[in-house]
Amino acid sequence: METSGPFSAYEQDDLELIPDQRLRIALDNSRIGYWELDLLTYEMRSTGTCKKNVGLTADAYLDYPTLLSLIHTDDLPQVNDSMKNAVENEGKRYQAEYRIVYASSPIRWVKADGIALFENGKAVKMLGTTIDITERKLIELQKDELISIVNHEVNTPLTSIRSYLQLLARLTAGNANEKISQIVERTSKSAERLRNIINDYLSISQKTGARLNHRSEVFRLDELIWEITDNIQTISFSHKIQVEAMPCVWIEGDRQGIGQVLTNLLTNAIKYSPNRNTVDVNLTVYGVMLKVAVRDYGIGIAEKDIKRLFKKSFRADNGADIEGTGMGLYICDEIIHRHNGQIGVDSREGLGSIFHFTLPFVKLQHS
Repeated sequence: METSGPFSAYEQDDLELIPDQRLRIALDNSRIGYWELDLLTYEMRSTGTCKKNVGLTADAYLDYPTLLSLIHTDDLPQVNDSMKNAVENEGKRYQAEYRIVYASSPIRWVKADGIALFENGKAVKMLGTTIDITERKLIELQKDELISIVNHEVNTPLTSIRSYLQLLARLTAGNANEKISQIVERTSKSAERLRNIINDYLSISQKTGARLNHRSEVFRLDELIWEITDNIQTISFSHKIQVEAMPCVWIEGDRQGIGQVLTNLLTNAIKYSPNRNTVDVNLTVYGVMLKVAVRDYGIGIAEKDIKRLFKKSFRADNGADIEGTGMGLYICDEIIHRHNGQIGVDSREGLGSIFHFTLPFVKLQHS
């Protein structure tokens, strides 16, 4: 291929399209391709990165018909509609996400943006960018697959479990053995809570940026703490959950959501302290805020992991062998922040952890 001075042909094209060296380097490092389309002749010029984004080599020939031939046929209508809208309406942007099908290569996804330049009320040229979003799209597909698995492979057997528990509750109604009835009742409540948690997970997974459902009511937090600890203590034979004396405190918010936070923190405390047998819970009040703390004496958390602990799907290195999805603390963080509170942890590796959250309260009564 012919060259011009120290530049290859495609580098010369890049130089002519983007004369500013700093901008050219910034776009290249960000893997953002740049293109220009003459709307009168449909002559197209593009940078090497733009060509690579659609599966070609940087020095390949790319004209507008070739680009359209690479786009998946199912995606062409929205590409054409967006282009038509931008050309016919000054100030409207061209935006499209489409699949590129090239020879035997895997399908890749591209996001394109552009703006038309007008002269005397007529669009004469379009300038735009492209970026390869294949990785993001693959993650979205994996998320959709996970949603499907949760929805069908978990919800379906859970529905059967809830039905059998309802039947068992009727069969044991009036049973002289109060302990059996109590266990059935608590198990039924836990199954119902699990169903709601799954539905909440599906809710935030199916909609980008969506929040967990919020069911606001005024309730006693101390009573909820006792309820959750009793439920977990019933099925946990390895640890004793010790609850310090608590004041009567009313808060306004999502009782189920706060219960989910407590359940997560308590089950984590048990799970991550396999060689200990005690978990401590306390509720304190200061000013107009309350603080709930759950303390374990287990493996603790490395300092480098603490800042990322509440990020979606994060797992600390020293807990990698312990079963879990990494979603629990992320959802807890969402719930507490939605209630205008804060959640955090104090921990040292090998010495256990204290997870705590603060919430505003509406009424306090010292017992």
